[in-house]
Amino acid sequence: MAIVSFWSNTKKETAQTLSMIALASYIAVENNNRILIVDVNLNDKTIKNAYWQDKQEDTKQMIKKMSDGKLDIGSGIEGLSKLLVSGKNSGEIITDYASIVYKGRLEAMLSLMSNVQDDIERVRSVYIDLIKLANQQYDYVFVDVPKTFQDPLTTPILEMSDVVVYNITQRLRDMDEYMAEKANNPLFKKDKVLPLIGRYDRFSKYTKKNIARYIGDKKDIPAVSYNTLFFEAASEGEIGNFFLKFRKSLLSNQDRNIAFVDEVANAAQRLIYKTQEVLMMR
Repeated sequence: MAIVSFWSNTKKETAQTLSMIALASYIAVENNNRILIVDVNLNDKTIKNAYWQDKQEDTKQMIKKMSDGKLDIGSGIEGLSKLLVSGKNSGEIITDYASIVYKGRLEAMLSLMSNVQDDIERVRSVYIDLIKLANQQYDYVFVDVPKTFQDPLTTPILEMSDVVVYNITQRLRDMDEYMAEKANNPLFKKDKVLPLIGRYDRFSKYTKKNIARYIGDKKDIPAVSYNTLFFEAASEGEIGNFFLKFRKSLLSNQDRNIAFVDEVANAAQRLIYKTQEVLMMR
């Protein structure tokens, strides 16, 4: 059981959330691990749009949940936050409020969609406890952490994380910032940081091997490259089907998507190894 945070020190596009989605989906499908995604960002539909088409939940399902006592004047993070604040957190309650991608394998606690200050303050007050509780119930808790250090929740979440996936791009400035943080920030001096390149372009002169050499890493930097079908699926609620359809065991070497799946597989294995390494060193 491990907390894995995905974070970037730049507000520019690093594909942080989509890279997390790719790794979570792949590990859930191929490794049969139980994973919870927690989105700490406010009013962000990236994860929702990746897994589900934008439609209202069936009325019969809502009524059934209410009769089963699974809704507490709201669903998702809003309903769960009310329960946690009240202290009623016995048993595996998170699944009752999470959105299910793969039953028994991958669930998501989506971003709070609200501009009501009371709702925002209540939800933000329970994120730390939610992550700790989820860490007792899931093999992995993947946390999409607000970028940079401006959000007050960023530092405590990074501190409690077993592994921090530091999202970078193939821009030289990003690499320099990564090295500066590793050298000067106590948060990243521990051996729990895994750099990851998002929207990787294999034709850039800054290849995985060259970036590793530049930042002083002994291994190639894991990456999630740009893939047309993946990014289309991420905007159409089809990511769940994407990773079932393009399972590594089902693809031939001639398939145009094999390079993307291989990169995601490599990044996933690097993350799993890093997590096991950190946990063993405790």
